[in-house]
Amino acid sequence: MTRRTGRTRPAKVFGLGLSRTGTRSLTAALGTLGRDTLHYPTDRAALDTLTRGDARFPHLDHYAGMTDITVVPYFRELDRIWPESKFVLTLRDDASWLRSCRRHWAEHPVDVPATDEKGHVYLQVKRFLRAAVYSSHDFSADRFTMVHRLHVESVTRYFEGREDDLLIMNLGAGDGYEQLAPFLGVPAPHEAFPHVG
Repeated sequence: MTRRTGRTRPAKVFGLGLSRTGTRSLTAALGTLGRDTLHYPTDRAALDTLTRGDARFPHLDHYAGMTDITVVPYFRELDRIWPESKFVLTLRDDASWLRSCRRHWAEHPVDVPATDEKGHVYLQVKRFLRAAVYSSHDFSADRFTMVHRLHVESVTRYFEGREDDLLIMNLGAGDGYEQLAPFLGVPAPHEAFPHVG
């Protein structure tokens, strides 16, 4: 695939790692590097964009990018809408990732009643994204393992020949600012890479 030349809109950075792969940590690190990035928006504007399916998130008028599974179904569209953007795929070893997902899904079910409009919209976003990304509202180790494998294959195939546009990071294996800062063309800070729950 040939990369477009000329910049019609400001470049963005998108974290397209699956849930529990360090997307919050990536978001915090991007902030430290001067990229004010939004993690997993769950407001009405996000829901409207998700259900329209056009990836034109109004949040990106104010943020330098977005991370987590909000990006996953739409990374191709975001690449087209925001030319010259950078993409970061966060990974985690399978066993640790599955344990974390199992716990997270148990602690954050989608079949609870909402107490207000904000909670109702949040649950709709969560249900939509779990269905869109994992094809299920419930945790399944087999399904999640398959989804993870297919997602990594899809992302790496899409960005093949465009190594300057995709960075793959395994935060658990020690990847940090030494990889992320040069990828974004900024100096690496002296502080430790954030590890946010």
